[in-house]
Amino acid sequence: MEHEEQAEEMEHDAERMEHDSDRVGDHIDEARKGWEAKEQDPRVPGAQPDADEEETGTGKSHAAGAGEPDSGDD
Repeated sequence: MEHEEQAEEMEHDAERMEHDSDRVGDHIDEARKGWEAKEQDPRVPGAQPDADEEETGTGKSHAAGAGEPDSGDD
């Protein structure tokens, strides 16, 4: 295969990958918007955190029993 043919094939592959990447990004955006809408809807069970759960900086609730690490001072 000549260098020109390889270059054309690589350009085609790059364009296809960019298109696929854009499509995946669109799916992620749609899923995020859907989840955010569900979080606002009180009829969706499990989408809202419990009132007594703390929120972390990532927006995720602390797991049950996952408090401070054991210091070993028992």
